[in-house]
Amino acid sequence: MFLFELDSPDPFVVKLVAITNQLKSGMDSGTEKTDWTTDEFLEYLQANGINLDTTDLYNMIKKPPLQNVISNIQGDTVIFKGHEPAPVTPEMPDQENSQKVVAQMAQSAMK
Repeated sequence: MFLFELDSPDPFVVKLVAITNQLKSGMDSGTEKTDWTTDEFLEYLQANGINLDTTDLYNMIKKPPLQNVISNIQGDTVIFKGHEPAPVTPEMPDQENSQKVVAQMAQSAMK
């Protein structure tokens, strides 16, 4: 959390920054779970005195201060910075296995 984020005339924004950063710190240290649905996150905020609806949340993650903490909302899952899922890359067969398969195919073709 940066000090300029707390330098806001709006106490709502200050409270939102503090609570969201506290949650992210808990996630980083392992004391909080890392997979949050939008409903769970909104309930967490509401339990801490911040009332937002889903539309407000979608709009607020596009600009500071939430832009610095939340990376995206995918489907019903809130993706926090530093906790993005690893991209799934298709597994490429290694060259050795490919050569074995080609050799086997060549032998069976010669029979």
